[in-house]
Amino acid sequence: MNAALRLTDIHKHFGERRILDDVAIALESGQCHVLSGRNGAGKTTLMKILAGLERPDSTQVKLDGVARPWRQLRHTLRRDVVYLHQYAYMFDASVEDNVGYGLRAARLPAGERRARVAEALERVDLTHLAGANARTLSGGERQRVALARAWVLRPRVMLLDEPTANMDRESREQTWFLLRRLRGDQLCVVVATHDTQAIATLPDVHLHLEEGKLRRQPAGAHDPAPSPVSAAHPAATAHDPRREGRM
Repeated sequence: MNAALRLTDIHKHFGERRILDDVAIALESGQCHVLSGRNGAGKTTLMKILAGLERPDSTQVKLDGVARPWRQLRHTLRRDVVYLHQYAYMFDASVEDNVGYGLRAARLPAGERRARVAEALERVDLTHLAGANARTLSGGERQRVALARAWVLRPRVMLLDEPTANMDRESREQTWFLLRRLRGDQLCVVVATHDTQAIATLPDVHLHLEEGKLRRQPAGAHDPAPSPVSAAHPAATAHDPRREGRM
């Protein structure tokens, strides 16, 4: 497997509270990583650091074999990593316009933009809703639009923060199916979740964050492993997407 992104020596405090303590993480292309941990453990903070959206106290980032401080690569992270909040924001526009938002912002030619949006909608089985107003969709459909809007940007890494919160069983299972499909595109997918079904069945790599330490679990395990991930053996609010990584 090729590493899409590696970070080592991640430290983060909020006041006197230690959130991340010497964390190391390696994200592999074509794999799905599930990130578990209690509420407040720091999962969202870690994901936003990975996406270039939250400044760590310190860390080293390795991309394409080059290691540099986070501050020197934060703009590259924002380009190559997409972060999706659990509540998918929809513009008051059609599904296809929502999916193409990032491509318009990047000023891609109209023909290429239309082709990529059509491919993304087919990828998430929403071609039949291309012309529908995105704000009229169900929660599960909105999440699929958000996935398409991220995928169409062709990132290295897609980060999803509790993507199935408040979904019914059918919608959750459809979301997990789509994530497995996207993983097959050599995209690295990272999912922060409390969903026990996802933890049991989805990941190639299961990471558990507890007391500032990131620990690698056997795939499908529910309880934290006894030893922390090391750099030598690395792990394997409706938010406006304009405020999130490249969305």
